[in-house]
Amino acid sequence: MNLFGKKVFAGHRAEKTPFVIITGCAGSGKTSLGEKIARALKWTYVDKDTVTRGFTDYILVEKGKSCGDRESDLYCRDIRPIEYRITFKVCEENLRLGNPVILTIPFIAQIRDYCKWIDMVKEFGMDLTEVDVKFVWINHNEGGEFARITRRGAARDGYKLSHWEEYANGIDGISPDERYCAYCYDNDSYTADEMYVKDVIAWITK
Repeated sequence: MNLFGKKVFAGHRAEKTPFVIITGCAGSGKTSLGEKIARALKWTYVDKDTVTRGFTDYILVEKGKSCGDRESDLYCRDIRPIEYRITFKVCEENLRLGNPVILTIPFIAQIRDYCKWIDMVKEFGMDLTEVDVKFVWINHNEGGEFARITRRGAARDGYKLSHWEEYANGIDGISPDERYCAYCYDNDSYTADEMYVKDVIAWITK
């Protein structure tokens, strides 16, 4: 028995439930783009940070770290995998109910290596046979990302801003593994441009 049920959506020819994963570096505009698409299509919107930030900040502080720490081994090795598992579980529950999902999540390590996505699907036990998974990647734009990160003033960005050159060098040249067949989106403004949003929606729903 398949985990996810079939459903037909207006403007979407596939009978599989749509699952759109929007990825990009910090400050790339994932949330803005994801919210605009979800609002236009009236699909369920899930943001990894919204789902996990509260318990992540609590665990970090309890372990003697700053609530903004997103660079330590504790976070990268022990906490982030839990964040991803919980976030995908939320998506899974909605997809099982036949609700199309727009997910925004960094996914930086995975986007460069398709095998890591396949390994994650297996590890989390996700049955995607009745799900139409599509990836949208927001192209790296250092100037725009720096401006957005500075403007939002979030604690989780403290290390990036204080070590910007090191951080920027580490993400320079990132692009999706071609096996994702991802839609690559250029976000050159703080607010996602309406024309580009329409183009992304057209690609998602074709």
